[in-house]
Amino acid sequence: MRPVRRGGGWRTAVTAAALTPLFAAMCAAGGPPADPAYVTGSGALADDWQNQRWLRAGVPPSDLVGLWQSVLWADGYLPKSAITCAYGTETGEATRTWQGNHDLSADGIVGPASFGFAGRRLAQAPPWTVYRGEKYDLPLRRGRGGIYEVYDAGRFHGLRSDAVTLAVCRR
Repeated sequence: MRPVRRGGGWRTAVTAAALTPLFAAMCAAGGPPADPAYVTGSGALADDWQNQRWLRAGVPPSDLVGLWQSVLWADGYLPKSAITCAYGTETGEATRTWQGNHDLSADGIVGPASFGFAGRRLAQAPPWTVYRGEKYDLPLRRGRGGIYEVYDAGRFHGLRSDAVTLAVCRR
């Protein structure tokens, strides 16, 4: 595992089409209904993720874990192949390195401080909400009811905090 350089570095814009292998489509047209089982946000983007379920070794696999792994990928801490929606040893080590490099408690637990720091990198880039990673931009969409969605195979898919529905995680 290599720590990411502080400051500088390069960033590659990633189109939604390029992320097709990362995400699966499931929701019907218009998106899923508002439900606490989805990753949601409202108002200012920066605080959208602070109220999510805490992630650590042993949590059940979910799209939320896949989202966190995608953040680590966008910042250069995990390879794309490590996006599995399961919080294992590799995710824990990458999280601790990421936390240490961002002056957070390097405990491997993704709670309000880690989600809050990551959330400050969310930006509007219409029609997307984009996580501005240190290496890649990760396009998302805050859809109906504030549900965070990813694009795959021509459809948007709501991210669940309680289940795995992403194709990349079901291989």
